[in-house]
Amino acid sequence: MEFETFAGLLAASCWATGSYLFSRMDAPAMALNLGKNIVAGTLLVISLPFAGLGLEVWLDATVRDFTWLFLSGIVGIMIGDSAYFRSIQILGPRRALVLTTLTPPVSALLGWFWLAEVLQSGQLLAILVTLVGIFLVIRDQDLASDRAQWRAGKPVDGIILGIVAALCQATGIALSKVVMQSSLGALEVSAVRIGTAVVGGVVFAACTGQLGSWLKPLRRWDLFPVLFVASAIGTYFGIWLSHISVDAVSLAIATTQMSMTPVFMVLIVAIALRKKIAPLALGGILLAVAGVALLMMPEGASRWLDQVFGL
Repeated sequence: MEFETFAGLLAASCWATGSYLFSRMDAPAMALNLGKNIVAGTLLVISLPFAGLGLEVWLDATVRDFTWLFLSGIVGIMIGDSAYFRSIQILGPRRALVLTTLTPPVSALLGWFWLAEVLQSGQLLAILVTLVGIFLVIRDQDLASDRAQWRAGKPVDGIILGIVAALCQATGIALSKVVMQSSLGALEVSAVRIGTAVVGGVVFAACTGQLGSWLKPLRRWDLFPVLFVASAIGTYFGIWLSHISVDAVSLAIATTQMSMTPVFMVLIVAIALRKKIAPLALGGILLAVAGVALLMMPEGASRWLDQVFGL
């Protein structure tokens, strides 16, 4: 099995780690988003000469490609990630990640209508099994105390922001795939999207008079080390791996792999907060893992469905 086919799972583990660390930071959501984008964007730019595809791909990219990427960065990262950060502050990372399970079906629809990606019956079954498993995982009430005690808000606001985040992130990743199909590679796309989000965030903060307060986390030596680690793991590696996955497989498959983030989050919370994993959550983890395994070998599942239901 090639690395690219399971890069989405690695991205999910990175995002779970980053989400847990970000949820423990006492800083405004928009400030956290801008800070992590600056850190990750710097690391991505530094990586381009060593791991990028070279100058030629930049010259081959069209104005249309960059337009899609700019929109992707604004919608998927600047808006989507800010909404996600505020959602995890209100709901806690475990509950906020419930809403990320909306991303695979939205991505499947975008892939079907926009990119003409058709899923096999076995892949549809695997996606359904995985999402059911994830739903069982996030129902583990023993892990309900994973929310930090800072910057609380109304639960309904957290739910709305989580839905907005899922829709924005699905749209952003779809726009990225369009560009990767024509010119730039995963690292280049990651750098442009993050760079766009940095510029957009700075302009928005400056126009609203909040730039100074948003940059404070970068100057706090008690917060910056955690911000750097969370940004490096959750954003730098996470976004790069996610684009590798989206470039290699369909949007629905890639985002289903990335939706395993709650499974990794439960394991992290259980270890970090010394919480027991309930039997229902453990069953959900096993079911989600089985679903991902089916996703990696859909032909067998498709044949079984054909035999049983005549699909």
